[in-house]
Amino acid sequence: MTAAGWLPVVLAAAALVVWAPDSAVVASRVRRLSGAARRSGSGIPRVPARFRRWPLAGAAGLAAGLLLGGLPGACAAVVVTVAGVRLLRRAEPDPDAADRAALAHDLPAACDLLAVCLTAGLPLAGALAAVADAVPAPLGSRLRTVASLCRLGAGPRQAWADVPPELAGLARVLVRAGESGAAAVPALHALAEETRAAARAGAEAAVQRAGVWVLAPLGVCFLPAFLCLGVVPLVLGIAGEVFG
Repeated sequence: MTAAGWLPVVLAAAALVVWAPDSAVVASRVRRLSGAARRSGSGIPRVPARFRRWPLAGAAGLAAGLLLGGLPGACAAVVVTVAGVRLLRRAEPDPDAADRAALAHDLPAACDLLAVCLTAGLPLAGALAAVADAVPAPLGSRLRTVASLCRLGAGPRQAWADVPPELAGLARVLVRAGESGAAAVPALHALAEETRAAARAGAEAAVQRAGVWVLAPLGVCFLPAFLCLGVVPLVLGIAGEVFG
């Protein structure tokens, strides 16, 4: 193999060395294969994502460039590298996704519990503290912080100023109730039903997207046959009539 043929292999090997798997299962398997888990109890050192993207995308771009060769290969290498970096950036896991999903999942139950506590005559700070002890983190810790601010004398807007977007609806309901004296219990029940409906709609949309992605490979398999058996003969027949 020539030096040009070895270069993509070397670059791909360097990309694999730089790459660090995010999955705990994959990481444990890599540790077992490399023997690092037996030599020391430390895990695989994590490399910043921005340093992992370019070697991986560069290896793919260089392989595409050497495969095509010449000016088309150089253009393909640039396009594949840039596209690969963008795809890898989008594919990186969101570290806050689990917290956001947990907040959205536990919010309806928290709204119903808050409504029960307020109906029983508890003040808002006491109701928030009671619900914070009943729901898991991260929602419980967020509500506990708001309850502490309310007990310290903070205004409704100030107490709810730093909550994440998933709790914006709950914040609006309780801020409006605290400032204008509006009844919070019906609004809390409505917010709980609205959140549950949004969760059901999101689950149905995810199922529909999954169905599309399941059928996509089948369509890709049949597309060449459709082109060869249907489109190509039609184009050849039209060309024969026009130029014949």
